[in-house]
Amino acid sequence: MVSMIHSTGVRTVDEDQTWRYGEQLPGTVSVTLDMETFSKATTAKQKQYMTGWGDASTELWIKSGLPLARITSGKSEGLYGPYDPDATDGRQSGVAGLLESQIKVVVTVNGWEVQDSEIVGMRFRGNVIVENLPVVPADTVTWEGDFVSVKPDTGETKRLSNTAAATTVPGVGA
Repeated sequence: MVSMIHSTGVRTVDEDQTWRYGEQLPGTVSVTLDMETFSKATTAKQKQYMTGWGDASTELWIKSGLPLARITSGKSEGLYGPYDPDATDGRQSGVAGLLESQIKVVVTVNGWEVQDSEIVGMRFRGNVIVENLPVVPADTVTWEGDFVSVKPDTGETKRLSNTAAATTVPGVGA
């Protein structure tokens, strides 16, 4: 007897929220992602930003907790993409916030499309375990908003640098 195994190509992806520490205060705003900052990133960076990765993948998930940065120049000015110290469009300047929940991306012949919308929740305040973020920014990176790094094993806490306090996050402050 021969057994046939058929695959639907569907992957089950668990959302990794180990970057969160404890209960989170309200602190999210809606921002719009520029999907080109993900699709045109190097393969190594794409693997950091996303899960469900594979040569034949038709569905990817942008990881929750991914540090997001505001694009300040070019055709996508005002949109958001992954913080990238190698970027030249403003995303190298600092972390604006963290992606609140993972986002499903469908890979099509025409490119990458977000399942529901490119408008996503960005956390601008909270206690985080920085080591568990999908991308760990250097200690010298500026963080907008109000974030505290927590090390659960030692109990050490540290307010993340906010030297750009005058910078406003849409929907936050005046």
